Amino acid sequence: MTGATFPAYTNGAATTVTYSNNGCDIITGGNVGWGGPAAPGSTVNNPRNFNGTVTFLVSGPGTCQSPARTVIVTVNEPTVLNANIPANQTICTDKVATFTTAVTVGSGPHSYQWQVSTNNGVSWTNVANGGVYSGATTATLTVTAPPVSMNGYQYRAIVTGAAPCAAQTSRVATLTVNPLPVIVISAAPYTSLLPGLQTTLSSTVTPNPAGANGYSWLRNGVVLSNPALGVVSGIGTGSLRLDVDGQGDYQLRVTDVNGCTNISNTITIKDSASGKCFIYPNPTSGKFQVRYYSVANNVLPRFLTIYDSKGDRVFVQNYTIGRPYDRMDVDMRAFGKGLYWVEIGDLNGNRLTMCRVVIQ
Repeated sequence: MTGATFPAYTNGAATTVTYSNNGCDIITGGNVGWGGPAAPGSTVNNPRNFNGTVTFLVSGPGTCQSPARTVIVTVNEPTVLNANIPANQTICTDKVATFTTAVTVGSGPHSYQWQVSTNNGVSWTNVANGGVYSGATTATLTVTAPPVSMNGYQYRAIVTGAAPCAAQTSRVATLTVNPLPVIVISAAPYTSLLPGLQTTLSSTVTPNPAGANGYSWLRNGVVLSNPALGVVSGIGTGSLRLDVDGQGDYQLRVTDVNGCTNISNTITIKDSASGKCFIYPNPTSGKFQVRYYSVANNVLPRFLTIYDSKGDRVFVQNYTIGRPYDRMDVDMRAFGKGLYWVEIGDLNGNRLTMCRVVIQ
């Protein structure tokens, strides 16, 4: 058997083996025998059973027998892929999609090449790393923040195992890309408020409407929840009603029907400095609030001194003020009905303004 060549066995049907030397058959009508740690025990075998170190010999008619020869037989399993993956992916333009394939059977090592079709599978192009793509030659392809123009792209993987087994193609998966909502908010009729005035923040959302519970208003970066100071109504909706206590920077965060989320422009609701004294309700049953703001004289805290119609001082209290038109609550239900004068003073004892209130 010296110089004889042995074919490489591959997985498949039983194979007829020809033993030759320099193109000439050296055994005719012989019987092939085998042994060794990797040799199968059956007399009829598929070549895939010869995987490892096997000793072969050939015996001819009579007592003729070749010398034994030990060969290493390599049997490669064809690649079989999981038929259920990769799965279709639906994402928003600011999210990440991953497509994964998996080898269930097959001799490796395996190499991977992802392909993309932009025309519904008519033609395919190899994916290269860069831009939105990474992992183009691995088992998992990652698509990061794809634009809406990639909606409908299809992907598949070509997986190659050990030679001479053929490469296999994975399931085709489709990428669906949904746009982020575009949110615009506006204020009417005011962006600057005095006590007693209210304004409304309204919104438009395109191209897809908000989903259930999809509206979240933010003031100074913090999500508003009921109850919220200065919010008359509208939390959880696309329209927010505010009074003078609702000063701040507003944005609206929307999650649309596709689960995509974005945030609006910013609208600032501020005070309108007037230097006037505001009391309400007025007339009152005895409980009321006082508000005041002056840019020219804004030394804090504030002092309230209240006089009755005879000029007698009946009430004095100081208040810590945190912002323009912050409320100063007064309870004079223990005092009689009539006309009272309210004096507002600063930290230095200076009178800022006076106004009157009627208790009835």
